[in-house]
Amino acid sequence: MVEMVVNGIRIAYELSGEHDVGSPKAPIILLNGIAMSVAHWKPVIAALPAGTRCLCHDFRGQTLSDKPAGPYSLAMHAGDLAALMDALGLNKGHIVGTSYGSEVAMEFAILYPNRCASLTVIDGVSELDPVLEAAVISWMESARKDARLFYKTMLPWTYSSAYIAAHRDTLAAREEGVAALPQAWFAAFVELCRAFLEIDQTPRLTRIRCPTTVLVGEKDILKHRGFSEIIARNIPGAVMHVISDSGHAVVIEQPAVSAEEIWQAISRR
Repeated sequence: MVEMVVNGIRIAYELSGEHDVGSPKAPIILLNGIAMSVAHWKPVIAALPAGTRCLCHDFRGQTLSDKPAGPYSLAMHAGDLAALMDALGLNKGHIVGTSYGSEVAMEFAILYPNRCASLTVIDGVSELDPVLEAAVISWMESARKDARLFYKTMLPWTYSSAYIAAHRDTLAAREEGVAALPQAWFAAFVELCRAFLEIDQTPRLTRIRCPTTVLVGEKDILKHRGFSEIIARNIPGAVMHVISDSGHAVVIEQPAVSAEEIWQAISRR
């Protein structure tokens, strides 16, 4: 793990592998969900073809990067990514985002179209509905008050029933990890949520011109299939696939399947 200051913010990132995909200096760029960190992508990267060059980073406000005072925005995260790519000498990338990262990925594709070799949106949205808005507000409120309550509030929205039943020990250990996080993490999480609640991308999706694949977990109850259908319908030429037997956190529940879907999406560019 290394760090770099971009746009005045210390960003933690990891650039792995040696083989770009397609054009020179075009790695796969993997963008975090709202409560993720770089390490969550390691099982996905391990399942990609050996040596594939991948860039991961924690957004401003996430675990390993700086947590300045808000407000944040999806456009701000996209600008941080562009600056990080500049500093690393990367012309383009295959932009892959999950959940919050997928919304940043779409914003990046809108604002920096010439830097996107392809786009893969995993369990993302381009607009809100009342249920999603209420869920996010409940996370914000619990994050302000109690770490364990926060974790328990997020859990049923994040994973499928089968995953929860099969990984109780793992999820209990994750609760302990969340409970140990500093207060600054939770304050920044609230700011990330505020940025998300401003989302209104649907009218601008027609500006995305790179090859796009939209993936959604079959059992995602948070950012459900209907949201993915809106995205696929509004991005010219986009294709959509449903990943069976997975909840919202598909890249954690099924990293090998996620890697295969990502690789196939890039191959369709």
